[in-house]
Amino acid sequence: MKKQRFLPYRQSIPALLLYRIVSFLVLQGWLLALSGISRLILRSAGRVAVTSGDLAFLFTSWQGILLVILALITLLIYFAVDINSLIILCDRLLNGQKPSVLYCVKEGFLSLRKFLNPIGFVVLIYLSVLSPVIGVGVSISLTRNFYIPNFISSVIYGNPLYLTGFIILIIALALLGFFNLFILHGALLDNKKLFRSSKDSFRLVKSNFKTVFLSLLIFSAVMLLGALAMIALLAVLTVVYFVFKLPMVFISVVLVTGFAVMLMVYSFALPFLGLTVTKLYYRVNSAGEWEYTPRQKRKSPLVIVTVIAFVLLAALSATALSAFADTTFPSKIRTTYIAHRAGGSEAPENTAAGVDAAFKFGASGSEIDIQRTSDGYYVVNHDDSFKRVAGVDKTSSEMTLAEVKALRVGGEPVATFEEMLDSSRDRVTLFVELKGATADKRMADDAVRIIKEKGMDEQAVIISLKYDLIEYIEDKYPDMLTGYLAFASFGDTAELSCDYIALEEESVRVATVSEIHRNGKKLLVWTVNDDSDIEDYLQIGADGIITDNIAAAQRIKEELSQRSTAERLTDGITRLFFSE
Repeated sequence: MKKQRFLPYRQSIPALLLYRIVSFLVLQGWLLALSGISRLILRSAGRVAVTSGDLAFLFTSWQGILLVILALITLLIYFAVDINSLIILCDRLLNGQKPSVLYCVKEGFLSLRKFLNPIGFVVLIYLSVLSPVIGVGVSISLTRNFYIPNFISSVIYGNPLYLTGFIILIIALALLGFFNLFILHGALLDNKKLFRSSKDSFRLVKSNFKTVFLSLLIFSAVMLLGALAMIALLAVLTVVYFVFKLPMVFISVVLVTGFAVMLMVYSFALPFLGLTVTKLYYRVNSAGEWEYTPRQKRKSPLVIVTVIAFVLLAALSATALSAFADTTFPSKIRTTYIAHRAGGSEAPENTAAGVDAAFKFGASGSEIDIQRTSDGYYVVNHDDSFKRVAGVDKTSSEMTLAEVKALRVGGEPVATFEEMLDSSRDRVTLFVELKGATADKRMADDAVRIIKEKGMDEQAVIISLKYDLIEYIEDKYPDMLTGYLAFASFGDTAELSCDYIALEEESVRVATVSEIHRNGKKLLVWTVNDDSDIEDYLQIGADGIITDNIAAAQRIKEELSQRSTAERLTDGITRLFFSE
């Protein structure tokens, strides 16, 4: 029994390691080529990037349609290499055949023809979009970090009806994936049509529910315990460093090497899962009669050489990081925090009281939303209507200024744009979002005019989710500060025409920060509310974070500024491994 349980994994390590290396080279090579091709296509359309604010471009121009086709081809390539090739390799490993990785990758690509049909498209969408979003099951590495943006998830979590529906949807999708656990194995290993393979998978999982469920549960528990053991070891070594006051290079080498080894082991999670599910498929498909066919022992220096090289590289990197700790991880936190909707959670949203709260809690700025009334004035409100904040189900464009001013938001009057400018003068920078159905060129012209009349050109930034409005302001009023809000972007985002680029928090990486700064622009991250996220993004090098929790941001920033060099090094190395 031990041989059947553990021998397949031990004997498969060299082949799976080689598979990880080959698949990495193939996929990164394609991404490099795709990047160059996409840049040429975007330049031919007079663009530097396509973002969430101008997605219509993808379906209204030949360049956009070509980019969509390239995206689908990319998903298929990842599907072939990440999933199909792995299943074929696991089949050969478990049945005593020669584990030729290149052969399996080739077969993975050839197998794509089985999926060029409606059911195959559903499978592809599930693995590339739905599985990573719900956080359950296998997904391709390209989209493994897909997520529901916080500004959408906050709406879902804040509404009991939406939350209930969302939970039901997650459960339904998780069950769909669970009962289709063997759909790819049937298609790839037994040459079944996808519909037949899906039916057989449902039957196999249903009739062997306990075996399948416990096997996956045990696998998950083993992987989790392994990660916890490594983290515990790193924690113990960190305590040893502080207690015995060892040289700083010690903690640097320990952390970098430890995290590097952890990531290396983690990279085997998907291949080992593939091996586990393939074993399960043969076991339940043969009513428990299938047995692993051990291969002849072959000496493979690949694992030893890779581990040694990995550890040496990690140790050298750690030594360099510790030598330049003060410059790599500076003590002073330069990133500022900006109050979302005027004062975040410290005051009624989008009110003058919010600006007061932002100033009180040390925020560098306040973000507000302006909309136009029926008689041409500008008032501050986020939603399409005033129902949520003031109990009146009317939009600003359906009301006069006098009617709007009669409303109360948490006991505070609805503010005009001019009142917010006056309240923020010489206290905080006002980030003015052009919002809602009335956000047009007229609003842009009026916003610039009002800001200039108030003499606050240097204390106000006009921002928008609509890139065409930001381009319009940049062209017509080049001296006006602008910012573009995006929750997704592809291409040379740093070259967009604006002064600030504001990205949704999950799309920000260390490389993003450097690229935007190299292009002479400033980076804002929105909307960062969890304490752990605030701590991370205050240190990542962005120019500012937009948050509702300005009190927490103030406290965390003060705590970060009081860390020792060793603590900064520990935080920096930890973030280096877990932020990407």
